[in-house]
Amino acid sequence: MKQVFKSNEFDRIKKHKNHIIFICDHASNHIPKNFFNLGLTKKDIVSHIAWDIGAKNLTIYLAEKLKQSYFLSDFSRLLIDPNRKLNSKDLIVKNSFNVHISGNARINNSLKKKRIETFYKPYHCNLWKLIEKKKKTYRTVKLISIHSFTKKSEIIDRGTEIGLLWNRNMNLFLPIFKILKKKNINTGNNLPYSGFFYNYTLDKHSKGGHLDNLSVEFRNDLICSKKGIKKWGMFFLNIFNEFLND
Repeated sequence: MKQVFKSNEFDRIKKHKNHIIFICDHASNHIPKNFFNLGLTKKDIVSHIAWDIGAKNLTIYLAEKLKQSYFLSDFSRLLIDPNRKLNSKDLIVKNSFNVHISGNARINNSLKKKRIETFYKPYHCNLWKLIEKKKKTYRTVKLISIHSFTKKSEIIDRGTEIGLLWNRNMNLFLPIFKILKKKNINTGNNLPYSGFFYNYTLDKHSKGGHLDNLSVEFRNDLICSKKGIKKWGMFFLNIFNEFLND
């Protein structure tokens, strides 16, 4: 079976008692050839509907600079979205930002089950294994999910620069929110959408907030270049480093 995730691991001899796993659910726009691009154009495949632009590179930057772990998907969310519940209507979308996805339009239960078994379940199973391994090594394991969102389309125009999505656990949200507000960064508290509905991966693997967790959403025009990755990466390095040393 094709590997449906990529990860690195850093186990420095307990320099830190704490560990962060950076997760990127929408790191890739890859669609295997046998899916014929789901009927989409190349322009659609490289657009924000297929993946979170900039999120993968930022995730790797943060994890490598801090010598922490990262876990990445390597399939497009248009095949199946690992950050959705199995019963979600958005698990396999038929339309995204007014783009019709013909390869998903008539998907039956058998084909849906095959995508779940091929992509979705292995992704979550291997993420669970990584988390359990780190829990045996470190006093605490914190989960940081990196996403990006689009600024503007035919139906939206978002001014928010950074969105912080949380559900039951606010331990990481509160100090980061205060820092961003103090720096006059346009920050969304559960914006541009709510962590109560769109934090499935974190909710599942933190066991409902038992592990400290947070989803950090970057507006994708801010992290679509090496310059943007470095700027925002360096800014958040200082913040996350504090959580390693607490």
